[in-house]
Amino acid sequence: MHDCLDRIRTMTQSGPFSEQVVEFWLGKAVDWGQAVTSTARADVRAHLGKLRIFLGQLLHQLQATRSTSEAMRAFPFAGQFLGRLCWNPCVSADGESLDHLLQCLWCLYSTDPRNVVERRANQWIRNLLYHLSVEEKSGSAATVVRRSGCTPTDQRLKFLKNMVVLLEKEVRRSTALEPTKLRAPLIGALLQHPTACDRADLSQDFLEAVSAALLGKQLVLDEQAAMSLWSRSLPSLEGATLNLVESALSNPLQSPPGLDRQVTDSLLPKVSALHCPVFLVVCNIFRMLLVETQGSPTLRMIVQSFTRCFLQSLQLLEPQERLSLRVFFPQAPQSLLTPLLQVPSDVPEEAWPEHLQWISHSLQKVVGEEDEEDGNVGRWRCGVFESWFLLVQAGYWVDVAAQLLITAGPEIQPALLWLLAFYHHPTDLVKHRDYTLVMTRETLNHLDALFLAPPPLPPKQLGALEQRTSTCPHLLLHLLLNFAVFSPGPLSTVSEVTGKVLQHTGLYQEAGAFLVGVEQGLSRQAPPDPRAETRLKTIQETLALQGTV
Repeated sequence: MHDCLDRIRTMTQSGPFSEQVVEFWLGKAVDWGQAVTSTARADVRAHLGKLRIFLGQLLHQLQATRSTSEAMRAFPFAGQFLGRLCWNPCVSADGESLDHLLQCLWCLYSTDPRNVVERRANQWIRNLLYHLSVEEKSGSAATVVRRSGCTPTDQRLKFLKNMVVLLEKEVRRSTALEPTKLRAPLIGALLQHPTACDRADLSQDFLEAVSAALLGKQLVLDEQAAMSLWSRSLPSLEGATLNLVESALSNPLQSPPGLDRQVTDSLLPKVSALHCPVFLVVCNIFRMLLVETQGSPTLRMIVQSFTRCFLQSLQLLEPQERLSLRVFFPQAPQSLLTPLLQVPSDVPEEAWPEHLQWISHSLQKVVGEEDEEDGNVGRWRCGVFESWFLLVQAGYWVDVAAQLLITAGPEIQPALLWLLAFYHHPTDLVKHRDYTLVMTRETLNHLDALFLAPPPLPPKQLGALEQRTSTCPHLLLHLLLNFAVFSPGPLSTVSEVTGKVLQHTGLYQEAGAFLVGVEQGLSRQAPPDPRAETRLKTIQETLALQGTV
């Protein structure tokens, strides 16, 4: 301490604080220690008002410095002084004093440390904040807090609330002044601090508060910090996943690039690529939601976007950091992983029919083998469900199949029809496969007749198509919209048929989700098809005119 005071004497002569003032407060901090005696506690209470004023003055001076190094040169006593006060439960229990202490620490923390001094200061601050944040069930500090009439849990909770509130204010201030240099890495560093023992860990109160701030966009974390948060708190990961789903569902007609940006900004795909357990939890949530919503088309688009962004993040990792797909998809049929997860743009267009035929036959084999093994045709088995879920994750191949059906020859149509029927009605296909396939074939025939027939529209075919809306609405919409965009029928027929079917079904949101897949199909074509793009725009205008946009 004497060495520190000697340095202070030479540096504070002309500074904002006199030597006597600095010596007084530093001496008090040393004398108080952790306030384990009644005398020390009484002295803290006697000086608390003046201490708040001094801390406020110190904070004002620290905020005027441009770097940690500058602050430590100007105020060399600050580190020891603030550290001792943070370990004093009587001081840290005072709300205003704690606010000043935390803000002083923010000022001493370097977002981008440039030397050894700043790196050591960052480590010291992380350790100090970790001490204040953990569950401490025993020890002198806990004893002092109990004697003061406040439980350790209440004391810690007050600190956590203050810290998160101040961090939120700092993030908002930093965003307004300089959006590219947020000071939130400090809380990220705290999340990544290793647990020292089983009785000292970040509390759920803290994790919940950080999670709420993150979901409310009041806090910004990098991938590693988010991974630490979600690894420590399952509710936080579940909340992030459900928040993404709710946000995407609120705008079902957004473009594929827009949806991908929203999914990427959630950090879930990138963190999933870095940490397999996060990916498995997110996929389990998707499974549950798909079952509860009976395979909502909009939800399927979200699952497909997440999978696509996850695979892109996985490919960006160094080979030694990248886990095998088998680790991420342990329940899916391994033979189907590569064929389904390979995006269409990586397969030559002339090879798409053969590729889809192989996928369809492989899935049929899974369904047939499980029926034979179980002896109970129609039972919804794990293998069939996981095969269907993998197909949903790779739904871009289903969109390709729907497009190819318009021009495909008779030799491949059965495989493509089976694939679409399984995608939209997996349980029906298992229980009543013959009926489901007949129904799918009839739907295709009705669409052929409608889009290829000269005007006026044949009422019999249109009526039969409208009847299908009660038995296979999603399959009908999927085929209808692909026919409307890619068939050679006249544009007037496209507008009339799609308008009447959508008006009859009222499935505007679902139609918007399928149009996202059609739009993605168009983006894969090189060169682009102006005719198909015009038709897509016409259908989107039809949706807009009917009040869905």
